[in-house]
Amino acid sequence: MILLIATACGEGGTTKKQAQTTTTPEQQSLTAREQTILNIFGRLNLADAPYENLNYWTDGDAYYRPFFFDADGEGEPRADGDTICFYGGTLHEGGWEMNVLLANDGKMTIAEDGWRFNKGDRVEYRTVGDETILVISDIYTEAIKTVLKKFDGGLYEKLIDDIYQYVLSGTFQRMEGSNDPITFNRKKSTVSGLMSKGETPYTLINEFGNTPVPVLRFSDDVVYKAVRTLIGINLIPIMTGADIDLEWQTETDYSKPVITLVKTAEGRSNLPPGWFPLTSVQVMTLAELRLYAGESYQENLLEMRHEIFARKGYIFTNFEWSSYYSNRDWYNPQYNDVTSKLTEIELINIELIQMLEIE
Repeated sequence: MILLIATACGEGGTTKKQAQTTTTPEQQSLTAREQTILNIFGRLNLADAPYENLNYWTDGDAYYRPFFFDADGEGEPRADGDTICFYGGTLHEGGWEMNVLLANDGKMTIAEDGWRFNKGDRVEYRTVGDETILVISDIYTEAIKTVLKKFDGGLYEKLIDDIYQYVLSGTFQRMEGSNDPITFNRKKSTVSGLMSKGETPYTLINEFGNTPVPVLRFSDDVVYKAVRTLIGINLIPIMTGADIDLEWQTETDYSKPVITLVKTAEGRSNLPPGWFPLTSVQVMTLAELRLYAGESYQENLLEMRHEIFARKGYIFTNFEWSSYYSNRDWYNPQYNDVTSKLTEIELINIELIQMLEIE
């Protein structure tokens, strides 16, 4: 049994929820330590080809692969040991490292103090919904500091998919001009109704030569930066020309108007209402939450967090927020406390949003 404690500062109160973990009959014969090794590495036999067929993990910015190293963090990967080194990097920078101590009882803790973590911070493996994650919590407060997700190792493809999912995906209308629908495809770089009534392809510009960012190139002289807002997307025209390197320099072209798009439908069905429905559907990393909140994400984080409570029917005591949500046709205030109604996904996301709020 894992106890998860989430504190929602301000509106919403303090929340606590318990999550149960289960094992298959085949796994019940494993020791706790072996089970953790299987969870983290993806296999128990690490002696053969230690660099191959290992799980990949990501915090949304960088990828990590786990290896056993000697106690001093040096030497070749080993088949056994006490320190798991999660080693990786971004698409343009290596040397990202997180060292984790593995105890005989299968529990994991951060091995040493660092710029993000304290020695002894707890590391937990969890399956939440359709995702497999590592949750790192503070040794003193038990507050969640960050989340790593298991993924297939294709970081470039994941970053592109994040832009589709958290910035672009959906159907929109222009704030000014034609009311014809504009739809960004959720799975590929195409949009219909923007440049023409049909489907128009675009490419995403790379920063540092290899990291995709939400800058959309439709042609050599038609480039827009996509900025997520509370109501949709702003497409900001970017200067082009022989002296502009779009991979390093994206200056606004003030001679062209910004295109303001208002979202009218999500890019996938069966999502809950609100501007940030995915926070109730899937665990999100800090990087994903930043992207989802928009370029000025600090301004939208409180809205993102409060919206989770509003969907549960929380009665806001603050007049500003009560009035704000009373204008939403989906808001039905019923409860002074919605603690028991929050899912594990929502509890984790609430804590991560709070982490971003105090950055």
